[in-house]
Amino acid sequence: MKIISHRGASGYAPENTLKAFRLAVEMGSKDFEFDVHQTRDGILTVHHDFSLKATAGRDVKIADLDYAELKKFNVGAYFRHDKTPQHAPRLEEVIDVIGPAAEMLNFEVKNDDNVYPGIEAKLLAFLRSRPGLFEKALVSSFDHGTLKRFRELSPELKLAYLGHNLSTVLLLPALRKARAVRAVNFHLSLRLAFGLNVARIRKAGFKVCVYTVNTKKDALRMKRIGVDGIFSNFPDILGKWVLKG
Repeated sequence: MKIISHRGASGYAPENTLKAFRLAVEMGSKDFEFDVHQTRDGILTVHHDFSLKATAGRDVKIADLDYAELKKFNVGAYFRHDKTPQHAPRLEEVIDVIGPAAEMLNFEVKNDDNVYPGIEAKLLAFLRSRPGLFEKALVSSFDHGTLKRFRELSPELKLAYLGHNLSTVLLLPALRKARAVRAVNFHLSLRLAFGLNVARIRKAGFKVCVYTVNTKKDALRMKRIGVDGIFSNFPDILGKWVLKG
């Protein structure tokens, strides 16, 4: 079972910052997840929400800022353990840190209602610009239109379906949508990660990864029911020997 660093080692450092990614690498992580946005001047950047309210205390949207403006905000303002200012990094900065160590890179593209027109082509160009990066990449999104555009642009790109507001009843329609974009992974919320659901997804031909798993008890349960990976804010959740295995 893969332990996927969720927004870097975000339990120990501000999420989606270079500090969090460096720490994840130091802890032995080989698999990483992070969120991709696009600034007003077309720069791919890494941050979770569309707005900076939760990280910097300012209700301003990334889409309305040039990168030079975005970089001025301290996106680690509310992290309780470390008050060292952090900025939202450019995507290439993140890959410089984690790319050499990585076996898998999950680019979660935030593009609800196509708020960032053209982000799919821009990210694909970036993935193809560095040797070996495309092969390590797994692209996911809660926005189904975004996944469809990625598939239209690239038959080879590995995609992951992210279920939004799923329930057990809605699992079958979600599996149909995942097949429609020829996804290879299905990413499931911990609240729905029961043995029967995981078995159904695996039987449908998908690898199953579960988010967000932040206790050892839940991590061990996921391992027992046979999930392929868990997203965790704590890359050392099961001990470093797991990360090396």
